[in-house]
Amino acid sequence: MHALGKQWPVSGAKTMASALGTLCVAVFLTLGAVLGLGACTPGPHAEPTSTGTTLRPTSGSEPTPIVEEPTDWKPGAGPGPFPTVRATPTKTQPSEGEASTPPPLPTSTAFERARRAKEILETCVRGELTFRPPSPMRQGETREFVLHVTLGDPGAGHEKNIPGPNPVQTRAPIVCEEMRADLSGAGMTIERAGNPSGEMLVPEQGVAEWRWWVTPKDPGRKTMTLQLFATAEDGPDLSLETFREDIQVEIELVYVLNALVKDWAQPLGLTIPVLIGALGALLVWSRSKRRKAKHAANTTPPG
Repeated sequence: MHALGKQWPVSGAKTMASALGTLCVAVFLTLGAVLGLGACTPGPHAEPTSTGTTLRPTSGSEPTPIVEEPTDWKPGAGPGPFPTVRATPTKTQPSEGEASTPPPLPTSTAFERARRAKEILETCVRGELTFRPPSPMRQGETREFVLHVTLGDPGAGHEKNIPGPNPVQTRAPIVCEEMRADLSGAGMTIERAGNPSGEMLVPEQGVAEWRWWVTPKDPGRKTMTLQLFATAEDGPDLSLETFREDIQVEIELVYVLNALVKDWAQPLGLTIPVLIGALGALLVWSRSKRRKAKHAANTTPPG
């Protein structure tokens, strides 16, 4: 009995040690499993991802990273190595609104104007221009200045429709299908008659006719400038000068005297010869008076 009593504590101690070892192993395995599941389970704010899946890029966003999980990691083995992140470049795609709206087309650019000017000038030819110089004119007198332009044959007798006492003058400018004529001059009042724009279609048979009313404001020599421009109905607004000439107009003293006689002297019965005779008599009397005064100054009275 004494021997058995000594053996029981020894065997009981071994049994308790074995039970404690088993319990420790169980606890260790349980903690390992809990920690492994915690590492694999995403948090409440984490976004679920799949291994090797590329997220769809959005317009204007940064390149979307590709998440690659390590292949040698197993659930329940702890946190393990962190996933590697590899960025992939993405192309920014235009939105539907941008893709459906075409860019605005250029209008009336310098290139287009130059191209259109070349096309217009290629259709122009040597035409014919006819007018009568208005010189001489009186101050305040109004005359009609008429211009004829044609691409080909102006027709016989067309110059009869150009008023004025002077002979007609003819030029050979560059003439196109559509032209504009301008007349200007300093010291004169020039008003266009007819189409205010001054643009006309020039025929091959017959003439295009422009008219102006010209009134000199001051006596002396004046200059009128006559210009022709090629224009176009379609495309950019173009005015290509093809002809320019300065026309001299004399406003002399005799014409001023004619106007004076017409406006003032004729109602009194005076004429130009009468006025010239009166001026001559006044000049002779003035010279005679100065001669007598000079002779009296040179004569010394006797003492």
